[in-house]
Amino acid sequence: MKNRILVIEDNVDTRRFLQVMLSREFDVIVAENGLDGIEKAKKEQPDLIVLDVIMPTLNGYDTCKELKTKPETKDIPVIFLSGKNTTEEITFGLSMGADDYLPKPFDHKELLVRIKAHLARKANPGTAPKIKVGPLEIDTVNRTASFNGVIANLTLTEYDILRLLSSRNGVVVSREEIMKEIWRDSAIDTSDRTIDVHVRSLRKKIPEMEEHIQSVYGIGYKYAA
Repeated sequence: MKNRILVIEDNVDTRRFLQVMLSREFDVIVAENGLDGIEKAKKEQPDLIVLDVIMPTLNGYDTCKELKTKPETKDIPVIFLSGKNTTEEITFGLSMGADDYLPKPFDHKELLVRIKAHLARKANPGTAPKIKVGPLEIDTVNRTASFNGVIANLTLTEYDILRLLSSRNGVVVSREEIMKEIWRDSAIDTSDRTIDVHVRSLRKKIPEMEEHIQSVYGIGYKYAA
């Protein structure tokens, strides 16, 4: 059974290109704007969403934010495609809850690699059913994280980073290792800033994490219970 991909893109030519290209390996659903995309995401339950940023009516940022607040769509990985490719814009896009950000013009092979990496992570959350470190509990079967019994609303990427760090409690994990473990084949195109944005968002969603997720200057991060 093929994975289902939802493409939300207002440009007719780009939307058609993505539909034809992705249809070689996936079942593809298309939407021409954010409002239509949100409704189709809720109804069709795609495995991943490819989302344009610059759209009329409801832009990609607001569309992503809305998707991540809905229980039925919050766990669907989102990859932004955008002509806005400054560091600040990429940082903002990721802070809206997206799992990845690919600037336009993009290489279709690179997009395929990233899609497959996110689908693989979603399908294989880990081997141990639960990771418990102090008040933090990671459920690798349901891909949830709770702190002091309160479940956090995390993106797939935020969850994976927290799972990786907490599974190595007290051990420094380098940025390079985080990139290879989380982004896999697309790690070469992932920057340190991308990791920092996700960690910052993770700390914001679980304020108690501030003292547990520690930055190690020049190396990476570690989780200290």
